[in-house]
This record gives sequence, C-alpha cells and structure tokens, in this order.
Amino acid sequence: MTDLYLTRHGQTEWNLQVRMQGRGNSPLTEEGIRGAEILAKRLSSVPFSRCYTSPMPRAVHTALLLLRGRDVPLTITPYLAEMSLGVWEGVRMAKALEEYPDAFGKFRNRPDVFRPVSDGGEDFYEVCERAREFLRVIESLPEGTGPILGVTHCILLQAIMMIVDNRGMETLRSGQSVDQTSLFRLHFDGAVWTVLERNGIALEERESSEPDRDCVEDHADDGAQHK
Repeated sequence: MTDLYLTRHGQTEWNLQVRMQGRGNSPLTEEGIRGAEILAKRLSSVPFSRCYTSPMPRAVHTALLLLRGRDVPLTITPYLAEMSLGVWEGVRMAKALEEYPDAFGKFRNRPDVFRPVSDGGEDFYEVCERAREFLRVIESLPEGTGPILGVTHCILLQAIMMIVDNRGMETLRSGQSVDQTSLFRLHFDGAVWTVLERNGIALEERESSEPDRDCVEDHADDGAQHK
C-alpha cells in the first residue's frame, strides 16, 4: 500500500510568454517559486520516504523547494519528463497554431490521432507508456514504503490520471485539468489505484466543484502558462 503525491512544476517565464516548453526550459518566476513554497507548507507534515522528479530544471527546482530543509532522497527519472514537442519548443503558441493549424488542433483536442510535426517529437502514446512505467515503479516498491512525492508536468499528469481513471486516449487532454503546483493524491492498495485528490480538490469536495478543463486553456506548459 503506497500513497503517491503528485504535482506540476511552478510557473515559468515561458509560461508567461505563452511559449511551448516541452523538453526546453525556462526558469521559475517569482509566482512559480511562491506557489511551490505554499505547497511545501501544506506538505510539511507528510513523512515522504522519497521524491521522484522530471529531469527538466523547472521541475527539479520545484522539487528542491518542496523538500527544502528535509532529508528526503531525490531521484531524477525520465519517466516524468515533459512530452517532447520537437520544433515547437520555445515557440509561441499562437505561431504554432498559425503554422500547423491541423496538427495543433489535434494536439489540443485529438491526442489519439496527433502525430509529431518534426523529428524528436513524441506522440501521446509514447507519453502514456512513460507514465505507465512510472506507475509500475511505484507499484513495485516494498510493502510499507512511506509516502512518495512526484514532480512533473501538465501532460504527464494528464496521462497518469487518464491511466488511473481507465479512460480512453481521446480524453487525455480534456479529461483532467492540471494547475501549477496543485496537488494530486493517489493511493495504491497493492492492486488498484484510488484517487483521493485531483488538482487540489479532495475527493469529497469534487461534487460541488466546477468541471475539469484542459490545462492549455490557462497558457499550458505544453504551450503556455501551465504545463
């Protein structure tokens, strides 16, 4: 039985500029740092046994802020890396839409049929396989392992939640919103994953919450303010 706490990195400079990040990187803004510090206070009483983070510097920085002053082992894993976007990385979202309207529309709304626009880019099936590998790592931890913290990105979190929810690939982008430094809590009982909190909203609060929306709508990280 394992408790998994997942979050998305803090706001970055490219988020504010509405640039697509992917495997590219830009530093956390003051707001991004503040968001991580607020979450760190909320998690201060959770006895994490280890933390896994994406190798992207924005995610590593967020993880270090969350673990400041704590003796928690930190593991960098490619399974939690953001989706590779090829030539779109560093490009403003509006330009990507202008130059690749069909591909960008599928990227936003039809992940099941999206194909990368350049060499080096990933499709959503590849992203989901990495997400599954990460969940397998957690599932294989010894019985009695303490709570786990994971720091990743919008699309990786959307993929993880799609898998846990047992939804179809066509719902990956629309089925779960992911705000920066919001919390997702999952529990693995040895056989089944249960979601206890989504995007900062505990399970018991969700009936009265507003519906999910695609994180790209807030200037997503795969493209803008949140990814």
